[in-house]
Amino acid sequence: MKTLGELIEGKPIFVVEKGLSVREVAEYMALNNVGAVPVLEGGIMAGIFSERDLLVRCVAKDLDLNSTIVDDVMTKKVILMESHDTYEDCINLMRQEGIRHVPVREGNRLLGVISLRDLMQLDVEEKEQKIDILHSYIHYNPKG
Repeated sequence: MKTLGELIEGKPIFVVEKGLSVREVAEYMALNNVGAVPVLEGGIMAGIFSERDLLVRCVAKDLDLNSTIVDDVMTKKVILMESHDTYEDCINLMRQEGIRHVPVREGNRLLGVISLRDLMQLDVEEKEQKIDILHSYIHYNPKG
C-alpha cells in the first residue's frame, strides 16, 4: 500500500505567504489549478486557504477580495498527515473531519498537499487491479 510521501513525491508544492490579498491567493490557486494552499509565515505553515474558505468566509460574507488579507480568513487549525501514513488512513481522516485537502509533512518539512480527489482516484485504481487479479484467478484453467 502506498504512503502519502510516495503519492506526492515529485509533485510541485503550491504555497502562499501571509499578507497577500484573498484575490491574489485565489488567482494563484486558479493559475495552478489547486483547491487549497498552505499559508506560510517565514517558511512555517500558519494555516491553509481553500476554495471553501473563499466561498464561506469571503464571498458569502461579501468581503472585498482586494482588501481582505488571507491571514484573516484562512483555516488556522490545520489537520496534517505524515509522509509515512497510508492513503487509506488519510481518506478515513478526511471523511471524519469533513475536509478535502490535507498538507503532508515529513517531520517539520512540508512535502505538499493531497486532495480527496487524488486519494479516491488511487483507491479506484487499486480496486480495479484487485478485480483484475481476481478475474484472472477465477478464469484460470490449469488443465488447459
